[in-house]
Amino acid sequence: MKNKYSIISCSVLAALVCIAPDAAYSALRVGNHSRSYADAYGQVNALRAQADAATQSVEQTVPLATTASADADTGLPVRVADANLANQIASGATDTPVGYNQLDACAMIYPNGEFAWDTPTLGRGAGGAGTCVAVVEMRGYQMGENGQDVVLARANLAAGDSVKCNISEFPEYSYTAAAGNIVFPADTAPTMDDVVDVMNQEQKKNAGIKIAAGALIGALGGNMAGENDVGNTSLLGTDKGKLQGTAIGALSGAAVMAGNAYAGKVGGDIILSTGVNAAAGGVVGNMAGTGESVLRIEDCDIDGRSTRCLWGMVVTNTPLRVDEHAFFNISDGGTTYVCDVNDNNCKLTELVAIELDAYPGMNIDEVSELQFENIELNSNLQYHLQENSDGTRQMVLGPGTGNAAIYAKISSAGRIDRQIPAMVEIKNERNYGVSMTRDDWRSWRNVYGVNTTVYQRAARGDVGPVLDSESYSFDNFYPMYQDASDGRLIDLGNKARLRSTLIGAGAGGAMGAFTAYQGAQNDIENRWVTAVREYNDSLQKVYCITGDRFLGYYNDDIYIPALNQQ
Repeated sequence: MKNKYSIISCSVLAALVCIAPDAAYSALRVGNHSRSYADAYGQVNALRAQADAATQSVEQTVPLATTASADADTGLPVRVADANLANQIASGATDTPVGYNQLDACAMIYPNGEFAWDTPTLGRGAGGAGTCVAVVEMRGYQMGENGQDVVLARANLAAGDSVKCNISEFPEYSYTAAAGNIVFPADTAPTMDDVVDVMNQEQKKNAGIKIAAGALIGALGGNMAGENDVGNTSLLGTDKGKLQGTAIGALSGAAVMAGNAYAGKVGGDIILSTGVNAAAGGVVGNMAGTGESVLRIEDCDIDGRSTRCLWGMVVTNTPLRVDEHAFFNISDGGTTYVCDVNDNNCKLTELVAIELDAYPGMNIDEVSELQFENIELNSNLQYHLQENSDGTRQMVLGPGTGNAAIYAKISSAGRIDRQIPAMVEIKNERNYGVSMTRDDWRSWRNVYGVNTTVYQRAARGDVGPVLDSESYSFDNFYPMYQDASDGRLIDLGNKARLRSTLIGAGAGGAMGAFTAYQGAQNDIENRWVTAVREYNDSLQKVYCITGDRFLGYYNDDIYIPALNQQ
């Protein structure tokens, strides 16, 4: 038979994924998948409807039974459902199927319980012949309008029988109106898998909005990090490199958020944390970037061909006079001083076309590849700079004290006369141009430098006419470098910071993945512990009783002792 108190809403415990209970219990709301458990186990102790239960009518609140076991009308020890039989026993008849002493023994099973001689409606004996029964009520603790306990169901359990204190064990016709206003506890405690299922579903909430937000944020970040066209320094823009960065950033951001939404709680947290921390680590690494200078190589068009060009300068110079002595700082690899013929009055001067006494016939780039070993090992080839009392500087033969810089004597060099912006085509670019260093340049020029054409470079980096005079030859071409210190505080386009950026991103991503995994596992465990605690608490909100004899909390097995016929 269908319960007349039909409830159309699903369990609070099934708030996210509403799973209908079995047909036999369709009028009730219960708390887990054993009948209708879905995924909101976190509210297992919400045993009454949040709005309507607080305002339920007085008519729906069933007062606690006050009927005693004894039948006041007949004077029998317990109520007898069959009125004729009750009258016969009360009149003293001795040929009745049930005697007074049996009724008395029934009443004495639990003197403070409620007993009757009636048909069992609960337990294994349900529907059988009349016998001694305990009138068992399922009650809700303080679920009434004024905080009183209310009766949720009422049924007869035969003496010697047992049943679980569970609403599904009571016949539907025994449910009261109050039973439709609460959420009954679950049959079993939530498991760790239940928790994971719930949190996986939560992770998918608003997936579309998350993906769109990730794409938007990624696009903005990609545009900011994208490379400007030559001559443009804006943070945001529509330059080719910035549009590429925008597209890549949008796809990356959307992919991260899609992974976060659909990979479940653990996987989603790891994906999101890895992506976010990798980005953050990369930015930090970029900000603190250090590394070897890299060549300034840009895209260019030569005779209609798209290729790559190394930026630099063609430098013309005037050779030093014979009465000038010059010295090269091998400690920093570039500082040069020009002194008078007595090595006094030394002044910092930028020189080019440098050759050293210690390495005759070799240009300074070739010497740098040898790491100045001859000079490092021979103190007779070393000089140090000395400050005089009159404020002048003097170059003194021999190594200095402490960490004094080591200088080597220059055999020939020239002062810069003119610098013409120029570029040369780079063929066989190492690693696609992301890490060609000073050492790479030395190797490249030795292989490809012969007959290399030098072009004039326009202000915005366009290729100009060929510089074909002898003064503008490849021998006088000096490449431009990009240092890690160049650019903005955050400059993802600075290739000299690439190594630090990648290290930072890798470290950040790894740390993010580790912490996300640990955090997700802790979240699941904490959620499970909370759910189990709330579930256990919910069991004590519903209990079974006969008269004022407590039998057990919800889901407890309750027993009625057998009738003693003696």
